[in-house]
Amino acid sequence: MRTLALLRAALPLVVLAASVLMASPAHAEVGRVSVHSGTAEFGPGAALQQFTVACAAEEQLVSGGYAGGDPQLRVVASHPSDGQGTPIADGAAPRAWTVGVVNTGQAVRTLRVFATCLTGGDSTAGVYAGTQSDPADTTVEAACPQGTVRTGGGYWAVWYARLGAARIDGSHPTGGRGWAVDLTVAANLPARSSVTALVVCHTGPVAAVAAEPAEFDLLQASPVCVVGAAANVCVVPQSGSGAARCPDGTALTGGGYLIVSGGPLTGQAAVVDGPASAGGWTVRVTGTTAQDTRVRVRVEQVCLGSVVRPSEPVSDLLPDSGARLNKALALGGGLLGLLLLILLAILALRRSGRRSGPPAPGIEVVVRTARFRYRDDAYREDL
Repeated sequence: MRTLALLRAALPLVVLAASVLMASPAHAEVGRVSVHSGTAEFGPGAALQQFTVACAAEEQLVSGGYAGGDPQLRVVASHPSDGQGTPIADGAAPRAWTVGVVNTGQAVRTLRVFATCLTGGDSTAGVYAGTQSDPADTTVEAACPQGTVRTGGGYWAVWYARLGAARIDGSHPTGGRGWAVDLTVAANLPARSSVTALVVCHTGPVAAVAAEPAEFDLLQASPVCVVGAAANVCVVPQSGSGAARCPDGTALTGGGYLIVSGGPLTGQAAVVDGPASAGGWTVRVTGTTAQDTRVRVRVEQVCLGSVVRPSEPVSDLLPDSGARLNKALALGGGLLGLLLLILLAILALRRSGRRSGPPAPGIEVVVRTARFRYRDDAYREDL
């Protein structure tokens, strides 16, 4: 009876511990970041030229970029595409990253294009767009829908062979789910000139991770002067680079840049804007200023982490004490129940040994007695 009572007390505790362990938080997989790249040559000319790098069939695009450019190789588009170089939006899944350039020089220039992709993860990608609504706008933004996570972004500008396109002054994350493109529209461009911002959004068990951006100052070179009819015109060439990284245990999926002070830059060109360094998002900017002005640039990275979600809610033993205390109590009770079961097993083994074991060796002593009597005339003992 005592053993049965202990068993009834232990079993509920063990069942409770098992239910808590089965409801323990499960870590979703972010996936492994793979960076694909290709190098293209672009001849001189006023026509827009494109180059596209695609993700593998089983991968999801998160962002892309470029490196190794030249100030004479003007980048007018850097965006997610359908694999054929066509920009996509409205939640469609991107398959590649495309960069569009115009070679304003006289020699062939090369450019390296990157596509950053996720493999083995549990999320899916979609692209959303924001278009310049007024030619006077200096910033265009696109935003991810509620419930999705931003992983990267880019842009594309309408190019006119004789007139050019709006100048891109920055392309960077903004807010919690947005992407912003800073621009300058020349006065000679038609009113229908436009710039489109594109943001890559992922749906699934992933979360954005905050990270500290990096900033750098452009280095100034000696002024370059041109003799004019009335006076000399001088400009100060400036250039510089920097990289931003993600915290340990997170994935670098994208990044961008913006000028935070000292602008504007004339003839500005971001000759590098992509995952050009191992584990970091690298930006290199060149341009000129009319005066000896310090220009500061910020590099903003996009980092991704996994979401921890319990498969089932933990039993609310103490409603006002929180899930951690509830889980601790449940596990403690389960361990106590397990110890009781072990004790019951030991007792059962001992009792079984006593009942079925062979008799212990020893010496058997048998004592026999007999009656005896006394007589007055003699003594007699019967054995």
